[in-house]
Amino acid sequence: MTGGASLTELDDARLEQLRTAAAAVRSVFAAAACSVAILDEPGERLEFVAADGAGAEAIVGTALPVSRGIVGWVAMSGQPIAVAEVESDARFARDVAESTDYVPSVILAAPLPGTGDDVLGVMELLDPARGDGEAVLGALRGSAAELAVLTTVAGIVASVLGTGLAPDAHR
Repeated sequence: MTGGASLTELDDARLEQLRTAAAAVRSVFAAAACSVAILDEPGERLEFVAADGAGAEAIVGTALPVSRGIVGWVAMSGQPIAVAEVESDARFARDVAESTDYVPSVILAAPLPGTGDDVLGVMELLDPARGDGEAVLGALRGSAAELAVLTTVAGIVASVLGTGLAPDAHR
């Protein structure tokens, strides 16, 4: 894990690209919400910089230590995760969810990869549609397949962050 950039280092064009990506990912998964959080320079806090769907306006600008929440676990471990019942997962930061007026049941989260093993942030998906929902994934249903798709997309989204950072920001 390493630090990324602060919200102030991301220009308006890159923030708009992240918002567009969150909206597109939410649509593909027919999810309740999708958000992007980036690590600050020392790699100690995650700041939500873009979101679409339930609670989007409330979560943008929220920051939390990397030691908190499912997004923090993903940032620290560098591993994607699917949590089918967040209420029974000790990593779930219920207070953060409640502050957005939307408490999910399912969370999928994938790291935004930097160079090497570095993590720039996390893309998080809340309550993707199940069964005959409106998702356009077709045969790619189920947590493992959905997580693989989200991880691939997160890699692409990370390029938006990577191109906007100073060379030393990736350490």
